[in-house]
Amino acid sequence: MTRQHKKTFPWFIWHRRLGLVALLLLIILAITGIALNHTEELKLDHKTVANDWILDWYGLNPKGEASSFVINNNARITQWGGKIFFNGNLLTDSSDTLIGAAASGKYILVIALSNSLLLLDDNGELIEQTSPGFMPIKKIGNIGELIIVETQDENFYVADKNIVSWQQTDNKDAQWILPVELPTYWQQRIKRNWRGTGLTAERVILDLHSGRIFNARWGVYIMDASAIIMLLLGFSGSWIWWSRKQKMSSKKHFQKHHRP
Repeated sequence: MTRQHKKTFPWFIWHRRLGLVALLLLIILAITGIALNHTEELKLDHKTVANDWILDWYGLNPKGEASSFVINNNARITQWGGKIFFNGNLLTDSSDTLIGAAASGKYILVIALSNSLLLLDDNGELIEQTSPGFMPIKKIGNIGELIIVETQDENFYVADKNIVSWQQTDNKDAQWILPVELPTYWQQRIKRNWRGTGLTAERVILDLHSGRIFNARWGVYIMDASAIIMLLLGFSGSWIWWSRKQKMSSKKHFQKHHRP
């Protein structure tokens, strides 16, 4: 006669599985809770996060590729993540595409966007934003010290030295401004300025502790789930202990009164 094996008590199986699920969340809660209790000593509110993966997760890194131009070898104009920078400092937000930049004489810098022109002084201060009637722009460059642009319909216009009036012309002797590679130093500087005040370590730890780092809306329910799991572990553990104790008591009672 084949002996039938009893099935494993289901509460024990689920108790073990829930314990494994809750373990990681409990470790996170414990470590982040200890860190938050010592925020001042650890200066978490003053330390900023530089890890690109975390900053990408928070949306605090510019997306896409940077477009950069250098004027007169000392002025760098860059567009990255919907923002325009002059020598790494934020100039303005713009959804228009950066076409290029050129200098009119020594004192006026012209930034060409697809549908407007930004006029800056030699210190990078914004003077004016204008939209001549020949938009959109395809290229920008110089004829001598004057600004020339090419439009999408392949017409050419040259401005006077004060960028007040424009006249149609040909592209003879035009020197077009081409994009340049953005070195690592400038990438890091622009990223810092793109983020503004940045992301503190305290904010990341708080979000990790609360679960909001997973999702701003439903992330807290992940940590709520860990609390519920702990309650289930407590109840199931107590039930397993009590049921085993009852079985052992019954077994001892049977052995005591039914000896051969």
